[in-house]
Amino acid sequence: MQISDFCKEHNVAYLDILVEELLNIENQGVLINRVAEITDERVLYLLGYSYNWDNGFAVPKAIIKNPNCHLSTALALFYLADGTRYLKDKSDVEKNGLTSWKNFIVELYEKIVGGYFEKSNIGFIPPLSKVEQYKLKKLLDLSEYVFIEKIDGENL
Repeated sequence: MQISDFCKEHNVAYLDILVEELLNIENQGVLINRVAEITDERVLYLLGYSYNWDNGFAVPKAIIKNPNCHLSTALALFYLADGTRYLKDKSDVEKNGLTSWKNFIVELYEKIVGGYFEKSNIGFIPPLSKVEQYKLKKLLDLSEYVFIEKIDGENL
């Protein structure tokens, strides 16, 4: 029996099983290689959302380097990595001693603003209150509004 047949028969979400399988890979090198092979943008999104950030930035970096990573996934990773802090005060982050975090968040920010990621069928709602959105809108230039705008699509 194939996994997809098992999932249909037992009413289990196929994507959840795939993501759980990936999250259980203990060897980070093996996991990064598996991430590079993922062709389903939904798996990338769910993996990024479920990832334990205490394990470092190698897997999130692999996700954003995957050509199937789209804008909603990139934005989710940005916010999960505390990107709001960067949007609020970029100069403070530049002084930050957390080099791996700073490198990740700056690279991801530049790719998002630069239009590197395409929109897809996955929706995204910025995890911001109306007050936070209002305050950020006053700080951001037009090219950065992508961080505070909703993307319509499938909610995962």
